[in-house]
Amino acid sequence: MNIPFFRAPQIVQSIIVNLVEPNELICLTQCSKRTYNLVKTYWKTSEDVGIEVADFENVVKVYFDGEESCRLGLDSNYGRRDLERDYPPKNLFGADFRLSLFMSGEWNLEWNDPTKDGVLTLIDWTTDLFRADVGSLFISKDYFHRLKWVESRQEHINELYLSGGEYSEEEIRCVVLSKADNLLLNSFRPNFTYPGILPNRTSFVSGRGFLFTPNHLMTSDYVNLSVRESTVTNVDLNQFLKHWLAGGCSRLKTLILGINENDLNEITRGIEGIIPNRDPETEVYWTILGRELTFKNRVYLRRSDGVIATCGIINHRYTANEFVLAVWPDAKNNACLIDN
Repeated sequence: MNIPFFRAPQIVQSIIVNLVEPNELICLTQCSKRTYNLVKTYWKTSEDVGIEVADFENVVKVYFDGEESCRLGLDSNYGRRDLERDYPPKNLFGADFRLSLFMSGEWNLEWNDPTKDGVLTLIDWTTDLFRADVGSLFISKDYFHRLKWVESRQEHINELYLSGGEYSEEEIRCVVLSKADNLLLNSFRPNFTYPGILPNRTSFVSGRGFLFTPNHLMTSDYVNLSVRESTVTNVDLNQFLKHWLAGGCSRLKTLILGINENDLNEITRGIEGIIPNRDPETEVYWTILGRELTFKNRVYLRRSDGVIATCGIINHRYTANEFVLAVWPDAKNNACLIDN
């Protein structure tokens, strides 16, 4: 059957290919080898396209303009009865697999090789088609090899998520030294202390298992830092606040530390530039990762350059209290209450 698309001028074909969304583009590649080659020829790299590899679902998700457009998964995860259309098993797309379309917008990879990780084939095909790197990668103990494989193919990863579980020291060290700009660690065991200075990145978030030390606090360079467990004391936090007021950690926007001590007066003792809070209202702050922080017990710090930060303790009923330093404006460009 002739497709009118092929009779259009090349400039029109190029415009069409770059106007459609990723799920429509994948549909187009499945029509024939010719349409696949046309997509490969005319598709231009777009910052609106993002690729995420989800470990617990074993799928590759493709996002367009921040919204999930489609996902590609392994056929072992889903029943064949849900298939809307089953494409013939031909090697048309640069790899020995076939894709089947689900009504939910999910593409299914028929994978019959138990000796290889089929998700790597999905990653390879998807990143090649869209000329895009993996932006978000979820890994666990069973699929730790995906981290090294992805890092061997691209310069950095925007977000790296480590699922909870039991890991060796070498594996945790490998994650900490990864190319991820934003590193998020779920709770893991056994406890791990990283010696020396932590690598600079935008965000570092960790649940239980990673022991954050006073040396980490004074030498870290992050925009967003959130750690569930630490050996940091009130005295250490007092020293850090003086360091920040003197211009240290200039990139920092949010510091959240789980602490055993929670005396705000002790933490801020002897610090100049403290502005007491006289507003009975709670104060809301949004971090760059979308977490909403609500302050009740708080004070304010003003640096010599005019930058203001809220300093407070957030109390929790069942988990450790959190010391928070939040530098204004927040991620939604809100100003603190004393500025208003």
